[in-house]
Amino acid sequence: MATDVFHMDANGVRISAHRSVFGEHTYATRNIQGVDRVEDKGVRWPGMGTLFIGLVIVAVGFVLQHMITLMIGAVAVLSGSLNLSRKRPRYGIRITTQRGPVYVLASRDKRYVEVVSEALLRAMSAAHRARGSAREEPASAEESNADRETAPEPQAPRRGGRPTRRRRRR
Repeated sequence: MATDVFHMDANGVRISAHRSVFGEHTYATRNIQGVDRVEDKGVRWPGMGTLFIGLVIVAVGFVLQHMITLMIGAVAVLSGSLNLSRKRPRYGIRITTQRGPVYVLASRDKRYVEVVSEALLRAMSAAHRARGSAREEPASAEESNADRETAPEPQAPRRGGRPTRRRRRR
């Protein structure tokens, strides 16, 4: 069965029906329960306040004819305007897994986030459809008996804490 790739780009994002890779983090697409687009507008009031205070100081510098006050006001105006120019909104994707919500992507480009989100939703629906078709019952009783004979016996769960990759010697 060929793997359908719903999205792939140079940023390290690859979304298929089996796996969703966001940079260094990989998630099984069938384990993703929800996808949300989020927007962070940024806090703009400090830049606005600095800009306003700078304009007031510049006006006071003109009235008092004091060059240092005028320079301080100009620096405040410059600082406030630079702060405001950097406060563009950021967009992101938050997925919900069994472990909870995880932010997997952030970008200033809204369209890019929308494209990745739609691809992730398509991959999730394809993964859930494939999972549902794999769970269907065998057509005949002979197939189900053959599956029972070849299936391994379930093992008792280990006692203790977290599972280890290799067994330790006692």
